[in-house]
Amino acid sequence: MNLEINNITQTSIKYILGVFFHLSFLSVGYSQDIDSIKADILLDNTLLNQLNINAQFINSIEYTSDGFLLLASANQFYILGNGGIVPIFDSWENNTEIASFTVTANGILMAVSKNGLYTANNSSSFSKIVIPDSGMGVTSQYLDDIFVYDKILKNDKKVYSIYHISETEKIESLITISTPILSVFESQSQLIFSTKNHVFSVDIYTKQLFHLFSSPYDADIISIAGDTYNKTLYFSTENSIYRIKNNQIELLCKEFGVVGQNERLSGFTK
Repeated sequence: MNLEINNITQTSIKYILGVFFHLSFLSVGYSQDIDSIKADILLDNTLLNQLNINAQFINSIEYTSDGFLLLASANQFYILGNGGIVPIFDSWENNTEIASFTVTANGILMAVSKNGLYTANNSSSFSKIVIPDSGMGVTSQYLDDIFVYDKILKNDKKVYSIYHISETEKIESLITISTPILSVFESQSQLIFSTKNHVFSVDIYTKQLFHLFSSPYDADIISIAGDTYNKTLYFSTENSIYRIKNNQIELLCKEFGVVGQNERLSGFTK
């Protein structure tokens, strides 16, 4: 399926939320007021300097099963908690250019480096699947489903796709558009993704595409997260985080630029 993004008419956010929560959330009919957001600083430049860590972290973040945060620079993975930050996976030292990573529903780490999708094995080594392009994003929040997507603008590239990778490592295009796919939020039946300042959803099984909304702000939407408990959709630019609540887009803060999500909670990282 191909899509040209030109003059997109903004749809009703009320309709969007109805579709989004009907398809994605089991807590139908539940509502709870969220009047404030609390953000605790777990990591800043001061702490990094104290630990002699000189790292530029990539735009990926995951929660581990024991409540820590998994981060990465271009060539190293880190675990972050209240007690500090430590490097992990020494076996990754021979690889570079970590573009993105995800932790699957059964706790397996997957990382994209160049044109490879690497899966961590029990022995702490990594197996590799060749993927269609370098620097792709990856998500795999449900068993047996892996999705990689073209997130980087390239001068020689005219189309950008989301691909599904099956258990047998068969790679199939799910959707193709004319601009990079900047972020993907995964549910059991659909993917919600952003490109430029637009947000779409695509049905994983039928490949039917829906335009959900266009942000009134010109900045690119670089991440999307869904809070299933409070039935709230978050999205962010490089410098701000927004949420959709009561059929309105609300500005939450201007100090953080990425939202992260898992089944239990939503989090923020700068």
